[in-house]
Amino acid sequence: MDKARQKKRTLVISALCAVALFLVGLLIGRFAGAPAPMPAWFWEMSADGDPAFTEKLLREIRPDRIEGTLKYLTQKAHIAGSPRDEEELANYVFEEFKKHLDGARVFPYKVLLSYPNATDPNYVAVQLENGTEVEVSVKQEKRLGPDQDDPTVVNPFNAYSRPGVVTGDLVYVNYGTKEDFMYLTRNLSMSLNGTIALARYGRIFRGDKVKIASDYGCVGVILYSDPADYTVDGGGRVYPEDWWLPGSGVQRGTLLMVEGDPLTPFYPSIDSAYYQDQARDQALSAIPVTPIGYDDAIKYLRIMGGPEVAGAWRGKLNVTYRLGPGFAEPHKNSKIKLYVQTYNERRMTKNVIGYIRGQYEPDRYVVLGSHRDAWVFGAVDPSSASAALMELSRAFGKLLEDGWRPRRSIVLCSWGAEEYGLIGSTEWIEELIQIIGTRAVAYLNVDIAVEGNATLLAFATPNLYKLLYESAKKVENPNTEEIARGRKTVYDTWLATVPSRDNHSLPHIGSLGSDSDYTAFLQLAGVPCTDVKYTYSPVYQISSYPMYHSAYETFDLMSRLMDRGFKYHQAVARLWGVMALTLADQVLLNLDCTQYAHKLDIMVAEFQASYGNLLRKNNVSLDGVLKAAQEFKKAASSLHKATQTVELTNPMEVRRLNDQLMNLERAFIDPLGIFGRPWFRHIIFAPSQHDAYGSTTFPGLTDALFDIEADPDQARRWKAVKKEVSVLAFTIHSAASTITDVNAIGGL
Repeated sequence: MDKARQKKRTLVISALCAVALFLVGLLIGRFAGAPAPMPAWFWEMSADGDPAFTEKLLREIRPDRIEGTLKYLTQKAHIAGSPRDEEELANYVFEEFKKHLDGARVFPYKVLLSYPNATDPNYVAVQLENGTEVEVSVKQEKRLGPDQDDPTVVNPFNAYSRPGVVTGDLVYVNYGTKEDFMYLTRNLSMSLNGTIALARYGRIFRGDKVKIASDYGCVGVILYSDPADYTVDGGGRVYPEDWWLPGSGVQRGTLLMVEGDPLTPFYPSIDSAYYQDQARDQALSAIPVTPIGYDDAIKYLRIMGGPEVAGAWRGKLNVTYRLGPGFAEPHKNSKIKLYVQTYNERRMTKNVIGYIRGQYEPDRYVVLGSHRDAWVFGAVDPSSASAALMELSRAFGKLLEDGWRPRRSIVLCSWGAEEYGLIGSTEWIEELIQIIGTRAVAYLNVDIAVEGNATLLAFATPNLYKLLYESAKKVENPNTEEIARGRKTVYDTWLATVPSRDNHSLPHIGSLGSDSDYTAFLQLAGVPCTDVKYTYSPVYQISSYPMYHSAYETFDLMSRLMDRGFKYHQAVARLWGVMALTLADQVLLNLDCTQYAHKLDIMVAEFQASYGNLLRKNNVSLDGVLKAAQEFKKAASSLHKATQTVELTNPMEVRRLNDQLMNLERAFIDPLGIFGRPWFRHIIFAPSQHDAYGSTTFPGLTDALFDIEADPDQARRWKAVKKEVSVLAFTIHSAASTITDVNAIGGL
């Protein structure tokens, strides 16, 4: 080949190579910048769950199945620590969870429980000068219904009462609140040393009544249910004709002043636990206590001496209420005798936990719970909730069969020994605090599903208000008369019956105290919480549902007088399920921080209205709290806007926002506790120091201010107030920092 032809061939090959390289370059340029096709799971992960499953859940929850479960649960008494509760029912729940869910586990704890002496019952009597006992209280409730024939029913008692036999002058102390005792000793100059207090149930936790009485020198307490608080018009139609409390009904209940097993404070009662020889000081009752019915109470009230009580202190027994101390003639030299043989004993209690594994965020838990133990049959408290929980687990199982799998894990909990002092749930949180404290999205509690059939009663942390409202709008109204009035949903009746005091366009949601299993979740782990139930009409000015903790809380009571057809149970189970599905299935958590900001504004304003003048008079400023609240409002608004604009296909950004929303509640926890109460650590919501049931606005600061003007050491008390103001301001400011832009660390 001559040189000319070779050169020409070389040029052609070079040109072809150049063209090929150019085309390859074009192809690389064309496809290198384009995203690779995303797998189907990515798009599924970036979308909310199918709403069709919510509709399926609503249809699947059946009232007849709830009715059947409640009938089984209430066949026999099942007090905590009994074979019926810890073996038969715990095993039943375990097997049902295993059958319907992904799995189940039992968490056992050996804890200190309390029982009456079956062969030596507690009682009250009038002791004459010669030692003869008359007007002896009934030691066992009269059988009135068709389903009370059960030899395992424990006689009326107050758990953790100190055993003993005491005599003394009887004094009527109304509800036994701190204010009631202050009135007797300050306004009336009455000495209570050595007396036995007769207090009516209601207003505050019974354990607080006893502690206050002991602090004022009383040597014993008798508790009774006055018709003013548990009937209509002081009596009339009562059970079994109606749902009102008969005179023979007696309210049992715990006196424990701490949460969880009192022998292992702050730690779980597991095999490796160190058990104290005795409970912490003031955890158990320091004096003997027993409850009685109002048929017995009237026997002692009618012979009391002393001045007649003021109007607000009068109950509705047909008797002249007098204060005492002691009896009038001819019983002036007689005493009241209190005989208590209650004993404490370590026994096993069990939590049964079922779970559904989340598909995309299995390490985020939506937790639902109700307790299993009851003082007697517990058709209202807690078995109405237990029956709803079991039906919900079955309905979730049906969804799993239909191909549903939640984004996040769902955990269902059947707690043990709640009635004794939230023991089961507290021990579980103490054992798993590192897990629940970092992974739980929210805790949805139902202690009682149905205590009446008028309207919804709801309590929650503010970040769950929106979820409650939206969920209640999806649940059909169980009351056909309400539907006929145009109120088609649970929400409609709720709004019409109990509108919010702050905004009449929304229903009222109460603040959480410490009267159920949400307490450890909120106070120790800082988890957002709700507690819901169907309740009676607010026109009834009663302390609780009438049969509370009595032997008359039976299946007959529920099925015949409270929820015929079990439609109200169905409504609560549906609401519970919708809330759980929403939290488990939506890409962005339905936790609204702007509602928290709004609630803080209201709380600050209410606090200023109550204490502003007193604070100003003592040169204490709330400016730091006001500034922190404004910071919080600004941060909440900014985070809320970010949730409205975030690209759901950006999983890291979604996770960041969800973590900020979920962890906000944790930011209100002070590990040192509030005002000398290490068990309660939530700076915004916690019970009052004088009522463990009720929630108090800014509890640490409120406790510091209680009765402050009567304290002779003003300097010490006002130093404490200033410290609590500082703690409150810092905590709100700190919480605000957790929901600001993640790049703005400490203002950087």
